[in-house]
Amino acid sequence: MENITYKIRFRKGDFEVETQGDREWVEKKFKELVSEDFKASLPKELSREDMPDTLGEFLDIKGNPQKHTDVVAVYAYWLFRKEGFQSFNVKDIIDCYDKTRRVKPKNPNQIINANVSSHLFSEASEKKADLKAWVITRPGEDHVLKMK
Repeated sequence: MENITYKIRFRKGDFEVETQGDREWVEKKFKELVSEDFKASLPKELSREDMPDTLGEFLDIKGNPQKHTDVVAVYAYWLFRKEGFQSFNVKDIIDCYDKTRRVKPKNPNQIINANVSSHLFSEASEKKADLKAWVITRPGEDHVLKMK
């Protein structure tokens, strides 16, 4: 008898599950993956109302990251989700360092470019205040949500 593979794929919004194998295993694994406990463990997008009132408090919630690349990712998430920015520039990031009274990196552009290389940010289609601008990507948002 021919080995037949059984496959289930389910998608709802950004959530997608696909399992493949023998029927019994696939059905068991599928139930596990779409369980409420599993869905509850996925990172949740924070609404503006769910976020604290200050950027400093948000850094605390995110475990006060020490790496500048992580700090700048948290700043970008805050600017996008809390402040409603469509894009940000290096001046916006420097302002965030000032607001949180953290020591600024010597070259903030280098930190931003490292996050671009890691696919956490991408270049915005338009400049902001005559400066190069960036946006936080979906993987960048997920990275911040998974922090502490």
